[in-house]
Amino acid sequence: MEERSPPAAGGKARNLLSSATSLRLSLTPARSTDHTYVVQIPRDQVYRVPPPENAKIVENHRQPEAQKKRKFTCCCWIFSALLLTGIAIGIIVLIVNAMYTPKSPEFSIINVHFKNVTQPQKNKSHTQAVIPQFEIDLKVVNINERMDTSFGKGDNGKATLNFNNHEIAHGKYTAISQKPKDSTNSQFNLDAGKLPADFQKSLNDDKKAIPMTLTINAPMEITSWAKTLKKDVTVTCDFDVQSVKGKSMIKSEDCKTDF
Repeated sequence: MEERSPPAAGGKARNLLSSATSLRLSLTPARSTDHTYVVQIPRDQVYRVPPPENAKIVENHRQPEAQKKRKFTCCCWIFSALLLTGIAIGIIVLIVNAMYTPKSPEFSIINVHFKNVTQPQKNKSHTQAVIPQFEIDLKVVNINERMDTSFGKGDNGKATLNFNNHEIAHGKYTAISQKPKDSTNSQFNLDAGKLPADFQKSLNDDKKAIPMTLTINAPMEITSWAKTLKKDVTVTCDFDVQSVKGKSMIKSEDCKTDF
């Protein structure tokens, strides 16, 4: 077995070693069980560079991850924009509902006058009978700050006057329209029917208060640019009135609306 001498420094030593190695590999020694052959390859000739096809495979694996990240970021932006838009719309709706919430007008009795008290008679022209009537003055206040109201639109309102659960008069309610925060005095007449005996006795006592109930059924409409409400409402006013033949005096009252 040959003795190996250490390689000389520099490129020449590498070339000589490579030539010697190639020579040993090219020679086919005789097979012998008594000899052992050692093949040495210099370390500086072993290259660990992957082939080009491996680089393409790695690059293909990296690109989907980048695309996924871009798609995820885009979806996040779209979802955030939709969420902010929904929140803004919700805030606007809440503000509009708070500012344009329909409210029923407030009603109060001002005066009740029983006129034409005598039995039905013919007037001077002798063409029609004079019917006893209750003339009622009603104050209506539109408490809405930004909404218009109309009550009894189209003269479709009906009113009745009761005494101790007996209907003593009925008729139509005069329609009114109001601007926001407007106050209106509504006057209308109710034709008197058959009056109970105890009511006729109360008419002759100017110092005694007469308990009565006014009921109005009429369509109500509350409108604005943001919202419109239409519904039929019933207004019920319980009141005590004194001296209905002349200038009456309202002792107490309580008006409610089924709004």
